[in-house]
Amino acid sequence: MIETARLRLIPFDDAHFQALFQNDLHLLGHLLDVKTPKIWTTYSDASDVLPFFYESYKDNGGDWASYFTIHKEDKMLLGTCGFKAAPDTEGVVEIGYEMHEGYRLQGLTTEAAQALVDFAFSSPDVTIVRAHTISFSDNPSVSVLKNLGFELIGLFNDPHDGEIWRWEKNKYEQ
Repeated sequence: MIETARLRLIPFDDAHFQALFQNDLHLLGHLLDVKTPKIWTTYSDASDVLPFFYESYKDNGGDWASYFTIHKEDKMLLGTCGFKAAPDTEGVVEIGYEMHEGYRLQGLTTEAAQALVDFAFSSPDVTIVRAHTISFSDNPSVSVLKNLGFELIGLFNDPHDGEIWRWEKNKYEQ
């Protein structure tokens, strides 16, 4: 688990995945000891991404996989964040995050992303944290990454998302 001032990032485990695969938010809330809003993820159909999250979990374990983002005070599930995979041989790890609409514009997304960056850079295997955003400047994720000191590297063609922006933060250029 990773904690910040206002958030608790809890790694997905087998029981969490089983609840998600069954679409049982009541069970998921019980397992996490939180409230689960009906719509807690920005994915229109989480069943599309769950297999990817599960494969990452099986391949990388809890630390380098997905986390539930929990608001400590409200005991509310706010979304997910985490790592696409374990660090590669060049020391690069990619982060991703999403936040429940009702909790945006409060700095919570930045707080969760900063926690992932700090966790990654605490590993001797990581020298660069990478993130991708859709390629237009009026994008909340762009603000998050700029606030955290990420640099825009350029355009990248993703086979699923098309043209996206690649952002990086170097451990030794902070």
